[in-house]
Amino acid sequence: MPSAPLNRPNRLNRRGFLGAAAVAGLLGTLPTPAEARTAAATAVSTESGQVTGVQGGLRGVTVYKGIPYAGTTAGANRWRPPQPAPTWDGVRTADSWGPACPQPVTGIPGDQVPAFGEDCLNLNIWTAATGSGNGSPVLVWLYGGDRALWSGQEIYNGSLLAAKGVVVVTLDHRVGPLGGLAHPELTAESAYGGSGNWGILDVVAALEWVRRNIAAFGGDPDRVTLAGWAEGASVVHILLASRQAGGLYHRALLSSGVRYTKDPALATGPGRYRTLAAAEADGTDFAARLGAADLAALRALDADDIVSGAEADTADFGHVLDGHVLPDTYTAVLTARAETDVPVLTGVCKDANGASPELKLTLDAFRAYARSEFGPLGLADTFLDLYPADSDTTAAQQFSAYARDEERVSAFLWATQFKDTAADSSAVHTYFWTRVPPGYDDTNPVIGTAATGAFEGSDVYYLLGYLYNTDRPWTSKDYDTADTTASYVARFAATGDPNGGSLANWPALATDTPRTMELGANSGTIAVADSDAKLAFLTTYLESQTTEF
Repeated sequence: MPSAPLNRPNRLNRRGFLGAAAVAGLLGTLPTPAEARTAAATAVSTESGQVTGVQGGLRGVTVYKGIPYAGTTAGANRWRPPQPAPTWDGVRTADSWGPACPQPVTGIPGDQVPAFGEDCLNLNIWTAATGSGNGSPVLVWLYGGDRALWSGQEIYNGSLLAAKGVVVVTLDHRVGPLGGLAHPELTAESAYGGSGNWGILDVVAALEWVRRNIAAFGGDPDRVTLAGWAEGASVVHILLASRQAGGLYHRALLSSGVRYTKDPALATGPGRYRTLAAAEADGTDFAARLGAADLAALRALDADDIVSGAEADTADFGHVLDGHVLPDTYTAVLTARAETDVPVLTGVCKDANGASPELKLTLDAFRAYARSEFGPLGLADTFLDLYPADSDTTAAQQFSAYARDEERVSAFLWATQFKDTAADSSAVHTYFWTRVPPGYDDTNPVIGTAATGAFEGSDVYYLLGYLYNTDRPWTSKDYDTADTTASYVARFAATGDPNGGSLANWPALATDTPRTMELGANSGTIAVADSDAKLAFLTTYLESQTTEF
């Protein structure tokens, strides 16, 4: 991580001078300070009560913050399915974020850490619709990140997509031990004979709330895109496999969240699940280490003690194969083509999967990797021929080239599994993100804290188009790229197809044509590997692997 942000405008200027000069014509006109403080005058009626919003970042956009979609998860509701949302009399001014789920926080300045609390099942809505009859497409965004901070608050700003005609919803759900604990007593008290996956059930409850209420904010409940990156994309994938959210969403957008079912990287990716028995055993051991003899004692503990115990214990609270929320493994669902048939837009980033413009690797280590990874398949020499290196510098470059090819090929092979060959199956559009965000952003501790290049998550800035809301030294090229990328997303949310207007053509995946769409540094169709020989090599390699996921 750099010792100081690079050429970073101060926070006053980034929303004033920077917005007026660089953003004009691309992101719309930023509001005056007076407008930014003025609540929307017209109250919107939800099933819980009336709400008013506040100015949403761009002129004409209103944001409604911290609307509860379910009840508190504290006390007797801890580790239970989400309960009905509270109701209120009068008009609630939705002008502040709700609390995020209690969780450990690392590497984030104190003034950027949100309030935490178990009354965390809240959502936020950005809309430019002027009434309930608009019928605008809806995008529900799920947060990701490497457990630095999981929160659906200001980090993900929906103003630009709202200005493009999309109603954007972000939300908080339970995470860590509060979102994933399984335990025999929890399984015994549940209606479906399972436990864990509380955070997934929260997302389902949020989608149900959207179904019932979003029309009042100008949204179309029959055009909902479920979207997320990294861990959020894993949740999208689970709900594609689950039947719990059937009919609640109609397209899916996954950033950095798909891999071929034989890819060894599934061990740390979207296929990371535990059996119910293993999860229950983990939960029993965790309770014992906290000194809780039974479920009642667990529920009596302070949430901070539970979070601290999980952090110190490095316990695993990942997703659980409970047969209800998650019916089967990642591989079983995909190979059976049992996932929900909706249009999908998904992509990977250039400098993920081990690739980096700053990678350091010795030639000896590169050759040793070739022998250990590909030698048992008799492919070590083929690998070294396809990715030739004769120095430490070229070894690092060639490893990155290999990692980038492997990432694209794995995503392509996933897409060929997901897409049924039937003529009436929904289209899949894939992308390879190549733009490197400039500088460093200390307002976004989740994305790009110490990463370089087109790192995992670098596409999220542009998919949502919230550049003006950050401290990076964006250029006019970045604003153009964000405008184009967010336009693709808006078109996809509206129609299930990212194409339209003056946008460069983005072809849908064809299982017999290994190509993807480059986005970021350039826009256009590219091959999924740098040569046919590399595609054949990587396909052979991945097909030879086995995973337990």
